[in-house]
Amino acid sequence: MALSHNGLEATDALQALLDQASALRTDGREADAIALGPDILRAYYEVEQGRPLDRANASTFTEKLYRRMLDVHESGCPVYSTLSDKIRVRDHVASRIDERFLTPLLWTGDDAREIPWERLPGEVVLKCNEGSGKGALLLSPCDHGAVEAMAAGWQAESFYWRRREYHYWDVPRRLLIEPRLDDGHPDGPLDYIFFCFAGVPRLLQVGSRSHTIHRFFTPDWEPIELTYRKEYLAPPIPRPAKLDEMLEIAATLSSGFDFVRVDLYCCGTDIRFGEMTFTPCAGRVLFQPKEWDARVGEWWRYEGLPKG
Repeated sequence: MALSHNGLEATDALQALLDQASALRTDGREADAIALGPDILRAYYEVEQGRPLDRANASTFTEKLYRRMLDVHESGCPVYSTLSDKIRVRDHVASRIDERFLTPLLWTGDDAREIPWERLPGEVVLKCNEGSGKGALLLSPCDHGAVEAMAAGWQAESFYWRRREYHYWDVPRRLLIEPRLDDGHPDGPLDYIFFCFAGVPRLLQVGSRSHTIHRFFTPDWEPIELTYRKEYLAPPIPRPAKLDEMLEIAATLSSGFDFVRVDLYCCGTDIRFGEMTFTPCAGRVLFQPKEWDARVGEWWRYEGLPKG
C-alpha cells in the first residue's frame, strides 16, 4: 500500500487503517484485523520518519527495527515470543548465566483473584508477563479488588494491538509477583539498558522507574549527548560498581542474536535480569542527534529471524 509523502495525508492514512482494524475487531473479524498489521507498520514508519520504508535496503537502526517487525508479522518468531515472555525467559537466563541473576518469583498464576496476599511481603511488584507498561508496585495494605480489576485489564488484550509487534501475539497472558528491588535510588531501581549487536554491547542507556531519567553512555561509561525523548531528566549517574560484570552478562545473553536489548538492574552487589527486547519502542526510536540512527544501524548486520 503506497502512502503519500505529505505528512498530514500519511497521518490520515494511518488513522484510516487503525479505524478499519478496530471495526473488524468489533465485528469479530480478528484475523482480518491482524492481516492489516503490515500496512499499519509501514504507515507508522512513514508518519514518524517522514518517508516510506525502504525495507529491502534498510540501513538505519529504525529501518532495521521495522524490517524485523514486518518479517515477524509475516512469518512469526517463536524464539522472540518465548524470550519476550517474562516467565518463560527465565529458563534462558538460568541456562545462559545462572539463576542467581533472576529476581525470585513469589507467585505466578492466571487469575489475580488467586493471589495469596497473606504470604506476600509489604512491598511487591505485580506484572503481566507480556508486553510493556503492565506492572505496578503494590504497597500493603492495598485494595485487592482494584488490583484484580487492573490485572484483568492487562490480560484482556494482547500487547500486539498497541503497535502491531506480532511476537507478542503468541505470548499467553499470565501474572507474576516479585519482591521490590531496591538500589537506594529514590526513583529506582535504575534500569541499565544494553543495546547488543551480535553479542557485543555497543550502547548503554540508563532509565528510572518513572521513566523520567534518560541518559546514554558508551560501554566505558563515557557520557553521550543522545536522546529519543522530548522531555527527560539527565542527572549525573555514577558508574555502577558491577558494570564490567553486567557487560559480560549482556554479551552472554545476547550471543546468537544480530540485535537485542538486554535490561539489567544493579542493587548493591547484586545484579538482576530485567528483560530482553527485540523491537524497542516498537520502532519509534527517534534519535537526536539524527545521525545516531545511521550510526547505530551500522552496528546491526541484519541476518533475518532466528530459526526455531
